[in-house]
Amino acid sequence: SADGGVVTLYEGENDLLFYNNDTEYIIFSRTGTDATTRATTRTRTRAAYEPSKFANEGESTVSPPDMLFANYIENYVPEKVVDPVDIEVELQPLVFTYKCRFEFGDANTPDGNLKYVALAKADLSGMAASVLLNTGETSEEAVTILSEDAEITEWGVRSCIRSFGIPAFPHPNYPTRTDVTNGLKLEVRLRNNKIWTADVDVTDQIKLQPHGGVIIVKDLVIDRNIAVEGSGGFEPVVDDWGEEVEIPLPL
Repeated sequence: SADGGVVTLYEGENDLLFYNNDTEYIIFSRTGTDATTRATTRTRTRAAYEPSKFANEGESTVSPPDMLFANYIENYVPEKVVDPVDIEVELQPLVFTYKCRFEFGDANTPDGNLKYVALAKADLSGMAASVLLNTGETSEEAVTILSEDAEITEWGVRSCIRSFGIPAFPHPNYPTRTDVTNGLKLEVRLRNNKIWTADVDVTDQIKLQPHGGVIIVKDLVIDRNIAVEGSGGFEPVVDDWGEEVEIPLPL
C-alpha cells in the first residue's frame, strides 16, 4: 500500500517494480515479467469528432491518463532477517501535463469575439500510446488525446492535457521522431450552438518539450458571421430592470 507494508521475497536476486494503482483510465498489461509491465489508457470517442488535419494516419483516440509514478529496482538481494528491512523508494513521474494556452484577439478584433464562446475542448495528437513502467520508455505508436472541458478566461481558453509524452522517447533508433507530427485542435461550442474549431501544427513546440510543458497558440479570432448565425444577426442587450425583488417559489 501507499503507507508501506511487508512483502515476502525469494532468495537470491529479485526485481522490484513499484507504482501507484489508484488510477481510473490507465490499464496495466504484463507480458511475462514485471520488467515488461506497460501502462496504456482507455479508448475514448466523441460524437461527430473529426481528427486534426495534422494527426498521423491511423491514430486512435484515447482518454488522458491519470497521474502515474513508478520506480524499478533490478537484482535486489534481500537479507535473511527476523524483522523486515525498510526500503526507501522515490517514485518518478510517467505522466506529464501540457498546459495549452489559446489566446484570442488581434489588431482588428482585440477580444477575438470570445464573448460568443460557451464551451471549449482541446485535443492533442501525436502522443505516445503507452509507457514501460521499469524504464519510462514510451511506445512508438501515436494516439490522439481527447481532453476534458477547457477553462474559458478573459484572454482566451486554457486547457491542461495529460500524456505519457512523445512516442519512442528515449529510444536510440528514434532520437528526433521527425516522422511524427503533433496537432493541437480547439473545438468551441458557440452560444448559438454552432461549432467553431482552430487546428494548429504544434510539432516544433512539442519537440522541445517531450515530457510536458507549455503550448501557446495566439491571434485566434472567431468569425462573427458564424457566431451570430441562426439569430438573424440580432444581438440582444438587456438594460437594468430596476430594483431587484426576490420572490420565493414553493417547490
